[in-house]
Amino acid sequence: MIFLQRKLKMKYRVFVSLRNGILDPEAEEIKKTIKNLGYDNIKNLSRGKYFDIEMNNVELDSNEEKISSISSDLLANPVIENFKIIKLKS
Repeated sequence: MIFLQRKLKMKYRVFVSLRNGILDPEAEEIKKTIKNLGYDNIKNLSRGKYFDIEMNNVELDSNEEKISSISSDLLANPVIENFKIIKLKS
């Protein structure tokens, strides 16, 4: 009798944003526009990007290490950006 194994898939979201103290001209312009629209209580605004990564048939223990390595080596510039990894429901 052959047992079929269910393929294990894990999903992660990697958020990438500028480090504190790094100037973001686009975010500053958006903030000014929001204030010009009458929303005067905006103190700070930052922007970023995110990547959704789905891993297939991998060992659970090494997933986050692999995602962290991918993030620091490719997705984020470690000189000016931070990243945060969140495990999503698969």
